[in-house]
Amino acid sequence: MPKQQKSRVTSIRGWLGIPVLAALTALSGAARAAPPPIVIGTTISETGPLATDASYEIKGIKLGIAEANAHGGWLGRKLVLKYYDDKSSPGAAVRLYQRLITLDKVNLLIGPYSSLVTVAIAPLINKYHMATLEPGASVPSIYVPGNKWNLMNTADSTTYLHQLMPLAKQHGAKTVALLGLESAYSLACYHARLAQAKELGMKVVYKTTYTLQTDFSSIALAIKNAKPDVVLECGYYPDSVNLVRSLHGQGFAPQFLGETVGPVEAAYVKALGPLANGVFGNSGWWFNFKTPGNAAFISAYEKMFNEKPDYHAAAGFTAVQVLGAAVQGTKSVDQEKIRHWIVTHTVQSIQGPIQDNADGRTVGAVQDMVQVQGGVLKLVAPTSLAQAPPQIPYTGH
Repeated sequence: MPKQQKSRVTSIRGWLGIPVLAALTALSGAARAAPPPIVIGTTISETGPLATDASYEIKGIKLGIAEANAHGGWLGRKLVLKYYDDKSSPGAAVRLYQRLITLDKVNLLIGPYSSLVTVAIAPLINKYHMATLEPGASVPSIYVPGNKWNLMNTADSTTYLHQLMPLAKQHGAKTVALLGLESAYSLACYHARLAQAKELGMKVVYKTTYTLQTDFSSIALAIKNAKPDVVLECGYYPDSVNLVRSLHGQGFAPQFLGETVGPVEAAYVKALGPLANGVFGNSGWWFNFKTPGNAAFISAYEKMFNEKPDYHAAAGFTAVQVLGAAVQGTKSVDQEKIRHWIVTHTVQSIQGPIQDNADGRTVGAVQDMVQVQGGVLKLVAPTSLAQAPPQIPYTGH
């Protein structure tokens, strides 16, 4: 293992060190040896272009493990989290999951952030038959019979911003520009929105795919020349910020501007300032959800990390919730038993009910729609949960 690659190990220990405790036990001859911990392994994009979004997911996982340990762990065993920085690199993640499984010999796995990275590790975890919760992988094509061991616990990417074009059409919008990052989740979102535009009878006047390193200046100029009523981008935080800046640089503001992941992050509003106002985004969880434990989750997260959670944090926490329910339900860390339990039970999580079908794909979960209003992100759809009505049009300032 390269010297620069460090693992992160998180656990809750008592104030007595292990050697001292062992000595006291040996002297007394009465105390029973503590059972071995349950070690949960994962990688996360602490660095690289996915780090902004991924940082929330690992914090949600850490909080879930801390909360479990505060209540005695699982099966009377404390939990230990062992994780590595995959640097937003699919290749690095493959090597690190190989290490987690074969060298570190972790008991359980949670998947990495992003479908981009998860697609790369799927063959490995299926080779070793590791039941792996996937808080950050939303592309439906992962959850197929050939990938039996991937288990989804979030809304799939075909539901990202599915409310935006119908809303825009209600307000007279007729034309659309669609952009998609060349990664698994974003392309699934991109193609779903292309199909939706056709179903709605809205004309796609510009479409393109791009890479994370794209300079958006020429794309923004092409969008300006196409004059769409709606601009919708399926991507991550860095490209979301760069697209808005480039559109502003061209002096173009569509009536409706939607971006999938970027707007939910606090860094997005900080980076764009007033340019963020009016931008739509999506979220699979929200602060006003009346789900079991949600208020406690928000309070504990803010206390532990001194910031507000986002839906990536909620997804990470939910992964621990679901995994814990399966371990407790089966009274084991047996991979086959855990997988079977998850695809045959519903877990009432902070995100809502989590139920996977036989292929490991979450049933019924959708992404809701949010919008930046006056520098604050608010839930605007569905109307039954909305904190405010949508603000129309997007003005670009």
